[in-house]
Formats: sequence, structure tokens, C-alpha cells
Amino acid sequence: MKFTSQDIKLFDEIFTKINGAGYILDFSDKKMREFFEEELAIDIDNDIYKDDGLSKAKRLRCFIKKSDRETVLAVLDKLWTYRKTIKTHPMTPDDEMSYSRLIERLKSVDDISSVGIVPPKLETTNTPNYQYFIRELEAMKAMNPQQRGYRFESWLNELFAAFHLIPNPGFRIAGEQIDGSFILHNETYLVEAKWHNQKTAAPDLHVFQSKLEQKATWTRGVFISWQGFSSEAFEAWGKNKSIICITGCDLYYMLTNNISLIELLEKKIRHAAERGEYFIAIDKLYPGLKFSQVVK
Repeated sequence: MKFTSQDIKLFDEIFTKINGAGYILDFSDKKMREFFEEELAIDIDNDIYKDDGLSKAKRLRCFIKKSDRETVLAVLDKLWTYRKTIKTHPMTPDDEMSYSRLIERLKSVDDISSVGIVPPKLETTNTPNYQYFIRELEAMKAMNPQQRGYRFESWLNELFAAFHLIPNPGFRIAGEQIDGSFILHNETYLVEAKWHNQKTAAPDLHVFQSKLEQKATWTRGVFISWQGFSSEAFEAWGKNKSIICITGCDLYYMLTNNISLIELLEKKIRHAAERGEYFIAIDKLYPGLKFSQVVK
């Protein structure tokens, strides 16, 4: 994303002045790496962000230059939320004003590369290749369980990318495996994905919830189980969870009926918020769906 000298000045006023040039907020290298992994599922230590130098500020500015507007705004929002929690350096009205000006500038400018080339705009008629995703699901049937599990994770990553959800593939932190993540409406969702022969039961839901509880309180999750969930899973799981659940049938009928993944997620999220139910089948959300043989 285009980041002008004025943008950099505002950015530095907000995020680098606590410890001085080269630093970001009160982060050590370890703390910054963990923050980006846990809150945004981003590897900020990746070599691609070291073009301009190795300091925390230079790596973050490089990341901003190489990322799209939606991603940058999501990252700045998380950093700003964290900034407000630093009690040793209370925010001032000037800080609030600088942040508002920075966000306003970034939202108003064209997302143009540093050489001034405007990226091709997505036309509203462009839609994901639904048939490709259906064919790949069919191909997974012939794979052994381990191979199919890895392919299912990568397939989901492709699906999230097709709907511009800025996915990150699976990653491991402190011995804990996360199958992936995506960003929807500036909210980060961690993903648990399973394609087993049995329906997912309460213990697997508890394990995923425990992963979320180690992250920030606003972290959300999506549990995707190809075979669905056992009848007692949600009753044994309890209430007040920040997870929505998706089955293989949900995904298959979404694809065969040309339904937007974003719309499906929005409907499930709203249902969970209004009814306190973490799972609702796609046919309840879309009466009159066309049904065909689902992949087993």
C-alpha cells in the first residue's frame, strides 16, 4: 500500500515515540513476533519484510508497503487497541487526533504501488471458480487420511483467498497448532479444520476453545468439520463461546448453489449472536436449496 512521508510521520507519532525510532510501542522483538502471530496470524519476522532494515519499525513499514489496504487497516486497528492498554504511557488528545488523521488518509488515498501502477480492479461480475473447488473436493476422496487432511487445510486456504478474506496458512506457536486464519470485516478468525471418518465431538471443541482462550479476548474461531458434529457435542460444550461451526455439507451446498462464503459466514455469525447456537445447517439459512449427492 502507498505510504507517504506524511503517513510515516503520523505513524511514528502514534506507534514509535514510546521507546524512540526503530521501536514499535513497548514491543521487544519476541513480544512483537508473538503479538502478530497471536492477534493477526502474521509472520512479521519473515524475510520479505526486511527489505528496508531489521528494526521493528522498518519491518512494520515494509509490511505496510507490501500489503493491501484492508490488511493494513486491520493491523493498525489491532495495534491501536493494544496502544490504549499501555498504562505507563497514557494516550493524549494529540495521539487520538494523529491516529484519526492517519486512518482517514489511508482510507481516502488510492491503493497504488510505489511505482505508481494501479492494480487491476476486481469487477463485480468476477466470482470464485465454484466448479474448481467442487472438483478438488471430489479428488480428496481418493487420498489417504493424512494426505487428505493436509489438502483440506490448503483447499480451505484457497477458498478463503478466492473470497478475499486475506488467509494465512496453518502455523505453530509454543507447541500449539493453528490450522489457519482469515480476516472478515476487520476481525481475525482462527480456523480448526477436520476431515475425519467420525463426527466431531465435544472434546475437540473444548481443545479449540482452549486455544482461543490463550489469545486476546476478542479472538474468534471457525471450526470446520467435514463429517459434521455429534448430536451431544454442543450440549456438552456449554455456552458463551466465540466460535461458529461449519460442516462439509455447508461447504458443498454453498458451492453447488453458488452462495457467497462471506454471506454464509455472516448469517452463521448473526445466528450465533442472536440465538446462542454455534451451529445452524445451511438449509435452515437458505430454504429452497438445490440438493445433490455430497462428497463423503
